[in-house]
Amino acid sequence: MYPAPPVTSHIPDLPAHSMAEPGALGHGQECRKPPRARAQTPRVGGGQRPRSKGAAVIRSLRRIFKLYRPYRAQLILSQVLLLLSAICAIGMAALNGRIINDGLLAKNTEVVITTGIWMAVLALLSGVFMAGTATLAVLFAQGTGYAMRTMAYDQIQRFTFGNFDTFRTGNLLVRLSADVLNVQNAVMYALMLVLWAPFMVLTAFTLALLTSPGLVWILLVASALVLGTMGLFAPRIDKAYIERQSRLDEVNNLLQENLAGVRVVKAFTREDLESWRFEQSAAALRRPAFTAAFSVALLTPLLNVFTQLGTAATLWFGGNQVLDATGMTVGQISAFMQYLSLVVAPLALLAIVIPFVLRGEASASRIYEVIDTEPALADSGEHAPDAVTGRVTFEDVSFSFAGEGGQDALKGIDLDIAPGETIGILGATGAGKTALVNLVARFYDATGGRVLLDGVDVRDYSIDRLQALVGVTLQEAVLFEGDLRMNLKFASPEASDDVMIDAARAGDSFEFVRNLPEGWEAPVSRRGYNFSGGQRQRLSMTRTLVAEPDVLILDDSTSALDVATEARVQEAIPEFARDVTTIYVAQRISAVMNLDRIVLMDAGRIVDVGSHDDLMSRSELYRQIFESQLGADVLEGTD
Repeated sequence: MYPAPPVTSHIPDLPAHSMAEPGALGHGQECRKPPRARAQTPRVGGGQRPRSKGAAVIRSLRRIFKLYRPYRAQLILSQVLLLLSAICAIGMAALNGRIINDGLLAKNTEVVITTGIWMAVLALLSGVFMAGTATLAVLFAQGTGYAMRTMAYDQIQRFTFGNFDTFRTGNLLVRLSADVLNVQNAVMYALMLVLWAPFMVLTAFTLALLTSPGLVWILLVASALVLGTMGLFAPRIDKAYIERQSRLDEVNNLLQENLAGVRVVKAFTREDLESWRFEQSAAALRRPAFTAAFSVALLTPLLNVFTQLGTAATLWFGGNQVLDATGMTVGQISAFMQYLSLVVAPLALLAIVIPFVLRGEASASRIYEVIDTEPALADSGEHAPDAVTGRVTFEDVSFSFAGEGGQDALKGIDLDIAPGETIGILGATGAGKTALVNLVARFYDATGGRVLLDGVDVRDYSIDRLQALVGVTLQEAVLFEGDLRMNLKFASPEASDDVMIDAARAGDSFEFVRNLPEGWEAPVSRRGYNFSGGQRQRLSMTRTLVAEPDVLILDDSTSALDVATEARVQEAIPEFARDVTTIYVAQRISAVMNLDRIVLMDAGRIVDVGSHDDLMSRSELYRQIFESQLGADVLEGTD
């Protein structure tokens, strides 16, 4: 296996991410990932919207408020402060009638001063109480966003490859950013209105009834107009927000795809086409976005009109009673108008805030869809050996990316790879090479047959342990923003510098890293684009070797290397990874022709297995590949 490294100086651990964030509830204590799932296929639960809108809102709010169970005291305090603020506002309205009737009209300076002081005190207290409520609401909203974002991200980390065939990158980015922000806004507004609005409406309505029973009909009409408008606009706004988020997903998917492939777009001068595609996607987003924004914008002036109509009606009918001396006073009219405002304003605020709540509910459903989706592969295996000999066996294996019933990417695969053997898997694009090796590391499960590692079905292994035993260098060489040391020790942070350096020599990255001014601390840009394609491939192979797996899979990992560099890598890796089963996946015959055995694949099947000489002597397909890649003159020289 791998040589034991000498004792070296202490290598500091990678910095751990804080579990807390400003405003987070309990510093992340209540938002850790849920227990490991056992389902075999992905299950989507939280994102399926119930038929009843009310049931959907209640379900989402119930799940959100479960996050607050450890913080009941703070939650109760926020609502108590809110009610105290409402009481102060109602008290000011009641004193308004007294200061007019008993103070101004009676020309009683003492009443004016005393009542004015009390109104000022109530106004100050109302502001203080509301500020306290707003502060707690913001903290709860930020905590909710933190909790949901981290729960969703933790669940994404548990996803297997099949889940990412369902959730595209842009879709997940929207859910963890824009959707979380929508939920935060909904929580903040809901906490500030959930008790305040009903309490204010009922109390003000009662006082208005006691002040002037004959004018209560004005309150009823104004309230009915507000509620009717809310009922008319809410479904339209909700539908528009749901469609807007879906269109936003499409825009972000397209944007992410194009930014990642901008070099390809530039290389083929397809900027105009991609601009047109983006314009079409953005135009599809504009319609629901406009509908939602226009509806909300129209709602506010309509509600103001209803309030002003109520005020005008109060002055008209109440003023006539004052002039006719039929019971109402100027102070009562003033107080009644205050009560009218305290009834209509909360209803109007509810109408304005309801779109935020509906948008938050739609976003919460999308976030919980991620949280509730089980990993595509069940991690029910308990076999977790410290090491394996590396025998890999395929027994009548078939596989389809669409699952059972889909078109097979692999068919009837039977293959036994001995411990320590170095083999190559050769075939054209779409032959099934990558699909085959993905089953060894259990990135996917076979839809038929079995894949065995040391005679044990890979499904009986713990996934984490299996993927530690099987090291895979993927086709796309991706590096993370940071430095080279962090990247190379990504799979094995505890690895010593000696192991890293030996792995770099085996992966042929040692020399060019040593020549960098910063050496192993050289900065790595996003996705490693400050290195060439060949350098990224060599660094990616080095990263896999640092983990010292018992089975090493190199999936087309030398495609960007020249023949001489590729030969050096193939010569150095066996020296570093002694007796390690090594599988090379390649389209280039030069990458596999010197290995122990070559597995020739075509259309998802193994068509032949043997050494280079064996296949040259008996396989017409292999000879065609050899001739097309290395030339007829080389082929003639082998006869």
